[in-house]
Amino acid sequence: MMRASARQGPPAAGRAIRARVVPVLLAGALLLSACSQHREIYPRLENLAAAGAYDQAVELIENSKDEYGDRNSVLWNLDRGVMYHHAGKYKESNAALELAEQRMDELWQQSISGNIAAFLSNDNTLPYAGEDFEQVAVNLYRALNYAKLGDLEGALVEARKVNEKLTYINGKYGEGEKNEYREDAFARALAGLFYQLGGTRNDLNDAFISYRNAAGIYEKDFAPLYGTQVPTVVKANLLSTASFMGSQEFEAALARYPNTQSMGLGELAKQGQLIFVHFAGRGPVKVEDNIIAVMPDANAVRIAFPRYARRGYLISGSQIRVDGKLEARLEEGEPVGAIAIKNLDNRKGRIAAKAIARATTKYLASKAAQAAARRRSEELGLLAWIAGNVYAVASEQADLRAWQTLPDRILVGRVLLPPGKHRVQVDYTAAGSSVVSTQDLGDIEISAGQARIFTLNTVN
Repeated sequence: MMRASARQGPPAAGRAIRARVVPVLLAGALLLSACSQHREIYPRLENLAAAGAYDQAVELIENSKDEYGDRNSVLWNLDRGVMYHHAGKYKESNAALELAEQRMDELWQQSISGNIAAFLSNDNTLPYAGEDFEQVAVNLYRALNYAKLGDLEGALVEARKVNEKLTYINGKYGEGEKNEYREDAFARALAGLFYQLGGTRNDLNDAFISYRNAAGIYEKDFAPLYGTQVPTVVKANLLSTASFMGSQEFEAALARYPNTQSMGLGELAKQGQLIFVHFAGRGPVKVEDNIIAVMPDANAVRIAFPRYARRGYLISGSQIRVDGKLEARLEEGEPVGAIAIKNLDNRKGRIAAKAIARATTKYLASKAAQAAARRRSEELGLLAWIAGNVYAVASEQADLRAWQTLPDRILVGRVLLPPGKHRVQVDYTAAGSSVVSTQDLGDIEISAGQARIFTLNTVN
């Protein structure tokens, strides 16, 4: 009996350690599923958006709050904000985006208590605070929402927030930390438009400054970094407001853009303006790159980090026809996808350093646990080695969360029309300007001095 009891001792200990190994395996599996659950709705969301079924898209997001979870409340509100905007429910869009912005601000201001958990597992355990450009995009959408509601002052507040926010964001980076997304030309151009529509002397002065700043950012940052040139509408508005400022400012602007057609503010006031903002394509998504290395002692080390991957889409451009005549081709104003890729690329060194430090910590902790288990028995040591390697590989996951309902590009353009009723159509184009489909906006009534803003959206 004593021999039987002796033979049964190690298996009992083995069962005990196995009872601790299984939860580790399950925890790894649950971690993987919990991190990606909300992303499963995006294919359905994109299909609804492509069909223009925005009310159904809103309903899908509203009913998926549990799938997003508390850690992704920012993303839930961001996605709600976008779909409400495209559904024409601008107050609801602003309410959702305000909740997202408030939570983003809280997370950026505070030291997140989950940092220890993130260091021991991965960044998916943290609440999502948004990328730099995502925080700025909140204010772009809110500015357009206010403009659609006829609240120019509210629109200006949101446009002005962009510069303040970028100043704050860049102030959080240490000396020598690269970050090329320092300014946003499109936000400056929007601010110029809203000032110009305000129409007072002070407004027009501020409009000129905003357009001049926007043109400078396009030339110095957006063109070399993303290939986005100064849109024609920005050049034309710069010339128009420069003419108001005086001959010296006008001559300087004209020398800068000699081939741009424009008119003085007096002549412009006799025309109606149709202003178009086209959210085009599907923004890039985050995918994981990883390295698994086997150490000399046979322990595995995994390092994972995210990168953005482009997604294809058919409709890449748009043009406006009025009364059957082609009047304008919209141009890129905000290279959202290119900014996303560059912004994450700027941070890849910091992300990799954090991942390496985390992997090193897991490796050292696993070695210590294995050594302690091995002192009890070889079987316990083997099981501890298995558990440690499973956890090191399964728990090291790149944070692939992102605001996936953002477009790849924002296009802008303007049509000037004599007062009256005009039939307006939008041709959506693929690469090479071939027309894919046409949207009939119907008969648009426009009066002298009036400006109407139209937002368009194409997913695929």
